[in-house]
Amino acid sequence: MTTTTPESIAIPSGPRPRSSIRTRFVVAFVTGLLVAMAVGVGAMYAFEQQYAGRILPGIRIGPVDVSGLDPATAAQRLHAEYDGLAEGQIVLAGPDGPIAIGYDDVGRRADIDGLVAEAMGMGRNGNPLERAVADARTAMRGATIAPRVTFDPDLVATQISVAVGLLTIDPVDAAVVLTEGAFAIVPSQDGRRADPAGAIAEANATLGAMDAPARLTLDIPVTVVPPAVSTLEASDAKTLADRLTDQITLAIADVDEPQSISASRLREWTAFAPTTEGGYAPSIDTAGLPEVLAKLAKKVDRAPVNASFTTNGGQITGVTPSRNGYTMDLGGTLTRIQTLLADRAAGAVITSVEPALAVSGPVLTTAEAEAAQPTMQKLPGGTWTTYFPISEKNGFGANIWIPARLIDGYVVAPRATFDFWDAIGPVTRAKGYKDGGAIINGRTEPQGALAGGICSCSTTLFNAALRAGYEMGDRRNHYYYIDRYPLGLDATVFISASGARQTMSFTNDTDYPILIRGSGYSKGSRGYVKFDLYSVPAGRTVAFTKPIVKNIRRASDSVQYTSSLAPGVRKRIEYPVDGKQVTVTRTVRDRNGNVIHSNTYFSNYARITGIMLIGKGTPVVEPAPPPAEPAPPPAEPAPPPAEPTPPPPPEG
Repeated sequence: MTTTTPESIAIPSGPRPRSSIRTRFVVAFVTGLLVAMAVGVGAMYAFEQQYAGRILPGIRIGPVDVSGLDPATAAQRLHAEYDGLAEGQIVLAGPDGPIAIGYDDVGRRADIDGLVAEAMGMGRNGNPLERAVADARTAMRGATIAPRVTFDPDLVATQISVAVGLLTIDPVDAAVVLTEGAFAIVPSQDGRRADPAGAIAEANATLGAMDAPARLTLDIPVTVVPPAVSTLEASDAKTLADRLTDQITLAIADVDEPQSISASRLREWTAFAPTTEGGYAPSIDTAGLPEVLAKLAKKVDRAPVNASFTTNGGQITGVTPSRNGYTMDLGGTLTRIQTLLADRAAGAVITSVEPALAVSGPVLTTAEAEAAQPTMQKLPGGTWTTYFPISEKNGFGANIWIPARLIDGYVVAPRATFDFWDAIGPVTRAKGYKDGGAIINGRTEPQGALAGGICSCSTTLFNAALRAGYEMGDRRNHYYYIDRYPLGLDATVFISASGARQTMSFTNDTDYPILIRGSGYSKGSRGYVKFDLYSVPAGRTVAFTKPIVKNIRRASDSVQYTSSLAPGVRKRIEYPVDGKQVTVTRTVRDRNGNVIHSNTYFSNYARITGIMLIGKGTPVVEPAPPPAEPAPPPAEPAPPPAEPTPPPPPEG
């Protein structure tokens, strides 16, 4: 039964209109479509929920089926398949042999993470309809992802650059070095350079391919780098240096020992360096040459040597030739040596150079000596001998005989002056001098000065020249009188620490040379020194006054007790010596009786108190003072004022 409301409308029967049918169809279609879509969405949702966190079905990566796998499992299968891609090597073929770089060192491997991520993303992109279509297609047809390789190009560049850097060798220049005083050659060595750019580009182009070889061999181009100085150039430089540094002899005529600048010294001054023209050559720095020449000058410079005479049995038997003296001109000699070095550098072979010298001739030449020889003889008055005790006070005789030997044969030319210190030269231990006696602060010091006792030599020669009638010069008496010397006619010599110099001198005021012969002798504890003068007799006569003694100051003796001696042992360390003033006059006349020299010598001798050392413990009887000397006759003239006390000289 059909119930209608009052508001219902009756539908007329009969055929319906066409528009009404179309409308109902559209509505039905849309409704069906929506229902279908709803069913599809539901089905897709159920499908995606089934494969949540897993790769959708039908997906492969290369040959590996990863359908339905979670990312970790998929990655594990891919590692098993593709980890071998990291096991290859880049092999650099260089001159020293192959250099291998592992694929893993440059990060080459399959892109596992990227491939898994791509597989996981397939079918999950787009709107639901697109995903449904994609899922249906994937399910029916399947999908394959191509495998791919990844690596780090920066690591490739770094690893190859480091390896190629090992092939780079700097060239080694040849050199000339000084070894044990001689030049030696250090050979050159070629260097090389290797360019990594080509290998880096080829490696980067190859490593990205899946089919890259397991051993990728790359050639490394190497370029030879020649040295700046070759072995041949160094050899030429050594040849030149050997010629440059050959010993330079100073060519001086009439020398006993030629002087030279040694090859070893020149080689020490030699340096080798590249030249501005691109060669390699030696050079000598002569900055040290002036100092060397100054030292050589001390050996080259020499005073002229007078001609001398030989004697036998008191007779002149021959002539010893004279020699010129030399003084080196340092500036001129330096210039000549520098010129020699320049000539050697130009190819000349020169072994010697004549130094610039100032030549001084002797006062007595050989010709003059030969002319005087026939008439020369020992001068009758020109002889004096001094006897002395040999003891530590005179170096056991050495300090007297050494200067006598040095003076032996000395020639004093006409009008020339003899000076004691100039004649014997420096007093040194190297010459054999020893410590000897000196008078210090008024007391005798047995070992107070080097060459103490030398005054026996100077006093002896002084008396020989004095009695030969020559013009006398410097002379000074000792601090106190020494009784082995003629009273008032002793001659001390000394050079003090402050530089004060006391000498003995005389001048040959004749036209003929003087030959001085010195000799000495010892026997037991006693010795002597003797000087003989030879010349052409000038006919001179020499007379002396008797010594005039004034102002005698009697000496006293004393005793000192000491523990340095055994009890009762006595030792005399100072003898009592009277002080006095003595005057002696010498008169020299020529062959005609004319007075040519008149010299008055005044000597002021100090008083010395004697000292006797006695070991402690024994009573001593004081020695009696010496007997008083008689007073001088009142008729003698008073002596001149006393001279000041001289500085302490060596004991004579």
